[in-house]
Amino acid sequence: MFVLPYNKDNPVRKTPWVVFALIFINGIVLIGEYVGGPPQTWFTSHGFIPEHASLATAFTSMFLHAGFWHYAGNMFFLWMFGNRVENMFGRWLFVAAYLVSGFGATYFYYVLNLHSTVPSVGASGAISGIVGCFLVLFPKTRFDLDFYLGWWRLKSIETHAFAAVLTWFGEQTVLGLLSSTFHVAGGVAYWAHFGGFVVGAIIALAFSQIVDPKEREIRDVEESESRLQPKAEEYTELKL
Repeated sequence: MFVLPYNKDNPVRKTPWVVFALIFINGIVLIGEYVGGPPQTWFTSHGFIPEHASLATAFTSMFLHAGFWHYAGNMFFLWMFGNRVENMFGRWLFVAAYLVSGFGATYFYYVLNLHSTVPSVGASGAISGIVGCFLVLFPKTRFDLDFYLGWWRLKSIETHAFAAVLTWFGEQTVLGLLSSTFHVAGGVAYWAHFGGFVVGAIIALAFSQIVDPKEREIRDVEESESRLQPKAEEYTELKL
C-alpha cells in the first residue's frame, strides 16, 4: 500500500516554461535510452553509482528514467508541485532550486550507500525538493490524500498540503528506514527523496525570509477574470 498526495488547487496562472522544458527534456532522454541502445548501458555510463561517484553522473542521472511509468510518475509530481513553485520563484531560481535539490538528494543517498555499485537514476530527488518547497510556500492548499493498494484506490481523504505532503514524506522516511534495516529497497532510492525534500524545504524557508510576504502574495495572485473571459464587446462578434 502507498499514499499519493493529489493537488486539487493547481491553476495555471503563468506558463511554467521550466516545468514544461524539464518534462520535454526528460521525455527526449527516455526515448534516447531505447533508440540509442539498451537502457542499462545508459544507466551504467550516466547513472550515479556511489562507488564511482562523480558530479557529472550526479547531474546526468537526474534526467534518466527506468521506463515509461517511472518517467510518467515523476513528471506528474513535477507538474503537480512545480507549476506553482515556478510561478513563485521565477524561472532561474526554480532551476537553481531543482538542481540543488537534485544534488542534495544524490549526496544524501551517496552517504548512506558508499559502496553500492547499483546505478541510481531518476528525477525524483530533484522533484522531492520542489515538493519540499511547495509545502513551505503553500501549506494550506487543498489536497486529497489517496491510499492505494497496487492500482486500486482504497480511500481518499480531503485535507491540505501540510497534512498530505507530510504524510507522503513520513511514508518515504519509514520506507527508507526499512530499506536500510533490511537492505531491501525495491528499486527505489527513498533516502534520495528524503534528502531532496529537506534541501528544497530549506531553500523555500530561506526564500520566505528574504522575500517580503506582500511580494510573495503578488507573485502567487490569481489572474483576473478579465484575462480568462471575453470582453463584453467581443460577444457582439459571435455568430451562430
